[in-house]
Amino acid sequence: MFGGERMSLENITYPLTMTHRRTNITSKPFDNPHIRQIIDRMIRTVTTLNPGAPLICDPFANKSFTSGLYNCITNDLNPEFDTTFNLEFHDFAKKMKDNCMKFDLILFDPPYSLRQLKEQYNGIGKDLELWQTHNMWSKGKDDLIDCLIEGGYIISFGWHSSGWGKKRGMVKKEIHLFEQVAREDRYDLILTIERKEQSKLELLFEGIEE
Repeated sequence: MFGGERMSLENITYPLTMTHRRTNITSKPFDNPHIRQIIDRMIRTVTTLNPGAPLICDPFANKSFTSGLYNCITNDLNPEFDTTFNLEFHDFAKKMKDNCMKFDLILFDPPYSLRQLKEQYNGIGKDLELWQTHNMWSKGKDDLIDCLIEGGYIISFGWHSSGWGKKRGMVKKEIHLFEQVAREDRYDLILTIERKEQSKLELLFEGIEE
């Protein structure tokens, strides 16, 4: 498990890979070579599953490398960033759903806390709405999950491994813990990979006998 080696946990009901690595984590985790290696692997995975035209979504792109990918729809609240859209996440997710977009992979790297969210909004001179302070991303996730194909993947970043959850049809496949090197004042980063294995309709009727 340690030093980046993988370990399958047989006592879990589904195959789950967990890793631990000590590395330097900055405010742009996509720039970390170990994290980028995982992202590139998942991009190759969805390309194999959909060799025609796999579509990727990055709702919080910032200055990410994803803005340079021809098959990636990018978004960032800050209009200074050269992304496909510059919308609040909730509005972006609804727009994707209304336009019947279908993604093979979603990269989800939002602000991890209310403090980070406030800093993001203050940085562009906007005010937070009340609903955002209570539940930052839930409604947007509910809309955007409809845009993920069955069998598609979500890579989530944060200080927990909750991901998008079973209620949205997601099953955890991998959890990677990145421990901050030589900085006890910084949190570790957790990367969670989930796969969509049920639709909302299947979840609605789950457990109902004929």
